[in-house]
Amino acid sequence: MNNDTVHETALFHQIAGGDESAFEALFHLYVPKIKPVIARIIQVEGPEKDIIQEIFLGIWLSREKLTEVMVPHNWIFKMVYHRCYSWLQKQGVRNKASQIITRESTDHSNLTEENIAFSETALLVKQAILQLPPQAQKIYLLSREKDLKIAEIASELQLSPQTVKNSLVRSLKSIREYLTNQGIILPLFLLAWGVLYFS
Repeated sequence: MNNDTVHETALFHQIAGGDESAFEALFHLYVPKIKPVIARIIQVEGPEKDIIQEIFLGIWLSREKLTEVMVPHNWIFKMVYHRCYSWLQKQGVRNKASQIITRESTDHSNLTEENIAFSETALLVKQAILQLPPQAQKIYLLSREKDLKIAEIASELQLSPQTVKNSLVRSLKSIREYLTNQGIILPLFLLAWGVLYFS
């Protein structure tokens, strides 16, 4: 077992115990590795950050199984190929998706449970967004779905950038609280990554 595998296995064990700082360390370790792979597979600019967020959401949601993973690198890349495949399928590029999955990874059947957990969480996030006040909801959706930066949202809604940022921070905390009340605990940085870190 090489040093990288030993280090990543240790991170996996810490994450399995709910350690958010270990999860954030894994996130920052892997984003530079997986981003170019995702870009190469989907061949479209823009959706990478959503796919990355989905991958790490999947890792966090299935964290209790991480102690069983022998080679974290392979396991993470299997998730990358699977998420890219799902994204391509949604875009109606089934043949391309099938070729990629056949070429890159032959076993993705064990991801069904993770898919169910991911779908349930995604639905709860949507419900949490609907609970936000109308203005906060509008700001959050402009950031999340239209991919607008804080300054662009401020300009469009004629608000100060600080007002927009404060609203996003409150919304993220509210979404996290809603998920926690539903029994799903997500690291705040993961929810915020796509919203605040690109602004």
